[in-house]
Amino acid sequence: MARRRSIFMGVILLSTLLVSCTTSKNSNSPEKLQDDKDELSLQGDTNEYGQEIGKTEASVLPTDESGVENSVDKDKNVKEIDKTMTSKNTLTKEETIANIRQSAAGTVLDAAMLENLVIEELFIVEKIGADVKDRIYGKSYGENCDVPFEDLRYIRVLHKNFKGETQLGEMIVNKSVAEDVVDIFKELYDADYKIERMVLVDEYNADDNASMEANNSSAFNFRFIDGTTKRSSHSDGLAIDINPRYNPYVRTIDGKHNVLPENGTEYADRSIDNPYYIRKDDVCYKAFTKRGFSWGGEWKNSKDYQHFQKDD
Repeated sequence: MARRRSIFMGVILLSTLLVSCTTSKNSNSPEKLQDDKDELSLQGDTNEYGQEIGKTEASVLPTDESGVENSVDKDKNVKEIDKTMTSKNTLTKEETIANIRQSAAGTVLDAAMLENLVIEELFIVEKIGADVKDRIYGKSYGENCDVPFEDLRYIRVLHKNFKGETQLGEMIVNKSVAEDVVDIFKELYDADYKIERMVLVDEYNADDNASMEANNSSAFNFRFIDGTTKRSSHSDGLAIDINPRYNPYVRTIDGKHNVLPENGTEYADRSIDNPYYIRKDDVCYKAFTKRGFSWGGEWKNSKDYQHFQKDD
């Protein structure tokens, strides 16, 4: 009897040991270790103060009806997002041209933006629209101006500034010279001719001296020749001033040497070397004169080195 009880207790003890070993093996299986690792990656590690570090959020994937994550749908969603971002960040040539045309004069354009564009499309002539009228009325287009808006044209061009960057320029000229003026600035742009600034004189409240001091190239401004009662060719949009500070208006009044703008006085000396001087037979001179413009630098009684005009 005692022998049977001993055998029975031995069987029970052996069964208990076998169950314990199986449980221990499963707890250290590769599958269990990977589950533990995944759990730690979601929870993050802890530093010496018990704070979690490197915690990441669990990704949420689309699931099918059984609740199983669907990696195919995930890839599809990523592609759709990429497609949306591409459509927002990549513009067609037409859209790029439209955006540039809507940008303010004086805007510097990124060189990459101009790649593969038809540059000629950014040299345009337009009739004077309502927005331009609002900008110039009471300024360059004074209340006493007798030039019909129909005789004027608003032009938009590109020019290289003194840093060699491409910049948007604007100008108002007479319709009779508008196409020629656009062609002139296209020629100067292609030649990398530097023009520092080209915005409407109205940005300086139609103050010609202020515009010249800022070295702003401009055209239309209904006014009279400084110190006279004679109407300026600028009044009809038939005269254009280029880099006026470096190409000043030099004259003698009552025996005194007079230079406009005043901050261009040092540049009245045309014997010094200066890359922004307009000189006879240079690219700027030729671009204007071959289209019938005359140059103020060749006047006899005074010298207006900035000035090109075309007579009616």
